Amino acid sequence: METEKKLIAGLDKKTTLVILISSGVLVGWSLISSVMNLGPITASIITYSLYGFYWFYAIRYKNPLVLRLVIFGTVAGILELATDHYLVETINSLVYPGKELMIWSSPAYMPFAWSNVILQLGFIGVLLTRRFGILKASLILGLAGGMYIPLYEHLANNAGWWWYKNNTLMVFNAPVYVIVCEALISLSLPILIQNAEEHSLKKTLSLGAIEGIWILVSAFLAFSIAG
Repeated sequence: METEKKLIAGLDKKTTLVILISSGVLVGWSLISSVMNLGPITASIITYSLYGFYWFYAIRYKNPLVLRLVIFGTVAGILELATDHYLVETINSLVYPGKELMIWSSPAYMPFAWSNVILQLGFIGVLLTRRFGILKASLILGLAGGMYIPLYEHLANNAGWWWYKNNTLMVFNAPVYVIVCEALISLSLPILIQNAEEHSLKKTLSLGAIEGIWILVSAFLAFSIAG
């Protein structure tokens, strides 16, 4: 019964609404940036703003689930820099404009952008797990991630945030291998973040590292299959 109370506290209606609204804000901002071709500065603005907001919300309202998801996403996002390097330098597919501060082959905001998206999808994964169980939740989130993130990729292209060279099969502005990769990434989230609000800090860091490594593995697999 105590565990149930903790799970409900982490998934209260207010927090669910906040996560859903913030997800809508990200899509809306991306859409406006895309239509107006506003360039990479708008990617930095929305990324740092959302990332800071999630930290504020987690600490201000003492929400252990959001706190663990921020930490989990941050570790995964930092390790994702290796995946970006693979896409940019090894397979020469991903292109950044290079007009902003860079870390390795990526814009400096990129780890935090990944953290934001992983938090949003991860939170939805927790909701789905409670409703459908871990297996169905993974399949649903994998399908949803395979559709949601490529939309983000498409908008990012027109916004001038980043784009892909048209040297592989594309759906709008997203390569098919990216869609497969994002689906694999989303597929992994429910099982890794199950009961995330109860994770110790050490376990959260470890699981975030596993997710970061899985992102790179997913990119290898997806490019081998659909690249």
